[in-house]
Amino acid sequence: MNKQLIFAALLCLVALCGTSLSVAGSSQHYLIGRGIADVTGPVVGVQLWGFGRPDQIGEGLHIRLRSRAFVVAQADDPGRRLVFATVDLGSIDHHITLDVVERLQQRYGLVYNLDNVILTATHTHSGPGGYWQSRTTTGLDGGLYPEHYDAIVRGITDSIVKAHEDLQPGDIFIATGELSGAGANRSAVAYLANPAEERARYSGDTNTTMTVLKFVDDSGAIGMLNWYPLHPTAMNFYNHLVSGDHKGFAALKMEREHGVTYASDADFVAAFAQSDPGDVTPNTNLDNTGPGATDVETTRIMGERQLLVAQKLFREADEQLAGPIDARRIYVDFSDYRIQPRYTGGGVQHTCPSAYGYSFAGGSTEDGGGHFLFREGMLEQSLWLDWLVRVVTGVPRWTETVRACQAPKPILFETGSGDPPLQSQIHSVTLARIGQFVLLALPAEVTTMAGRRLRNAVQGELGDWARHVELAGYANGYAGYVTTPEEYQLQQYEGGHTLHGRWSLPAYQQVSGQLAAALESGAAVADTVRYDDWRGKSEGLPLPGTAADLPPGSTRPGDSLPMDKREFERGDTVLVQFWSANPTAHYTTGNSFLAVEHRTSAGWQRIADDGDWSTRVRWRLEDGAYIAQVSWEVPDDALTGDYRIMHYGFDASGAAFAGASQSFRYQAR
Repeated sequence: MNKQLIFAALLCLVALCGTSLSVAGSSQHYLIGRGIADVTGPVVGVQLWGFGRPDQIGEGLHIRLRSRAFVVAQADDPGRRLVFATVDLGSIDHHITLDVVERLQQRYGLVYNLDNVILTATHTHSGPGGYWQSRTTTGLDGGLYPEHYDAIVRGITDSIVKAHEDLQPGDIFIATGELSGAGANRSAVAYLANPAEERARYSGDTNTTMTVLKFVDDSGAIGMLNWYPLHPTAMNFYNHLVSGDHKGFAALKMEREHGVTYASDADFVAAFAQSDPGDVTPNTNLDNTGPGATDVETTRIMGERQLLVAQKLFREADEQLAGPIDARRIYVDFSDYRIQPRYTGGGVQHTCPSAYGYSFAGGSTEDGGGHFLFREGMLEQSLWLDWLVRVVTGVPRWTETVRACQAPKPILFETGSGDPPLQSQIHSVTLARIGQFVLLALPAEVTTMAGRRLRNAVQGELGDWARHVELAGYANGYAGYVTTPEEYQLQQYEGGHTLHGRWSLPAYQQVSGQLAAALESGAAVADTVRYDDWRGKSEGLPLPGTAADLPPGSTRPGDSLPMDKREFERGDTVLVQFWSANPTAHYTTGNSFLAVEHRTSAGWQRIADDGDWSTRVRWRLEDGAYIAQVSWEVPDDALTGDYRIMHYGFDASGAAFAGASQSFRYQAR
């Protein structure tokens, strides 16, 4: 250990001792802290994460992306603690976890480590990509933009630091409830491949249970964290604006209702996290649409449905968590992991080096976005498609050994058998408890029945004290999908994206069961596998934000164009255009691109910005210069009066600019 870490550890020990003394004799079981920080990436010129379409390039911003973090420590033993952060990203690259933990240790010593830090993604498909530390340039990850990666690490770290500094005596209450009508199984044909007697034990083909944690201190409620499985694909592959999708909407609305403005440290944090949404779509028409008339409307509807149930459970939560905080974590090499008959239902089986199937390229029919040459359910290898893939991607032809292991998956390309492989084969799994609540954190998208089997595997190893077992997907890494072996055989989209073959789920069941047994007995876990750290080895790309020419004539960035209309009523949308500059050319995170201001007796007062659902900003090139179009959907509760819209940015030289629109009138009716 270096001197800096030793010094930080000593400082932290002093701080922990002080905290312990301050809560001596308290009836409150835990110390609780919450924090929030911006992680919005470059909004123009970068391919959006999720649908894998090279034509889905960012053009602007709908709502800002954030990291929401909670730190919970035992009041009588503050060294026993857990961090949980949910981040408005498509996925968490495990290197992000490594960097965040290292930055926390530089501040606080060894209080935070890989065992007690869980970082999860909401899985929005409308955030910018390009932040994976990868050795592949096949388009799986959109390349690596170091500035974007660093901004994400910095934002997540900041949210956890705020939560750490916010630690205070408090209590946690838990509630569970049902939310139906907020999603449909997009792979029902695969779900039906599971045994009939197993399906008969459940009322539906999706998991409709929401779990809510309510955080309370002496001042009252300070935060909410919930898990519910629903894919953030409501904003579809035609969308070009950065957005947190329905989970970002729900979090924003709940925080706004508690007076959060994001201008300073938030007094209330609401996090809508993922569980096992692998086969659950918000597009309930099952044709990439619905239930709203537009993708934006569907996003709002699905966000509101989650919000309403979360609020109800939050109000009603009365079961108090009590008991120790503990965790077990392990690295597993999934390229050839041996699985015992207990979990396979037969003989010993093995996982495979990672490979993508044809149906991965076909995409989910119900959510769209796939390539026309491929479709779900493809089971035959095609020589001419193999040749085409090799020409386009440069990835070598699959090996016969991996093809046999992955059967019946026809392999699109193989990423796990090289030296080094194109993707890491080592994944992190964590099982943690807070009192009678247990959380299984996996780096994967888990289908409904797979999630049920995983919960059962954990519950079967724990005592009666474990009253609640929840699953957190997209945690501390990304390893594709996890389907049941029966679902895998049909090679729907989810099966084609189950990277380690048919026996992936039994492997995760075995790992989860072993962690649960260790948690129950208090035994340590032998973590003998070392993660293959690729930081500094991945090819970094410059952000594609080249500066454009200055606006024509005597105009400057920030100057507004004349408005076509200056009087508005309820239901109207205000549109204002500004001469601008490419926001990616001088990229920073946490800045605001716009503000809506209301004229009052005290002057112009900000009432909305680019963190609000009601605003949008979109850039376009015109005659070699950028124009930003800012829109504001006037909310029903807006007051009659005069308003203006502000636009902010950095010009081609990096100098900050600001501009104001003409004033306009809103008449409430």
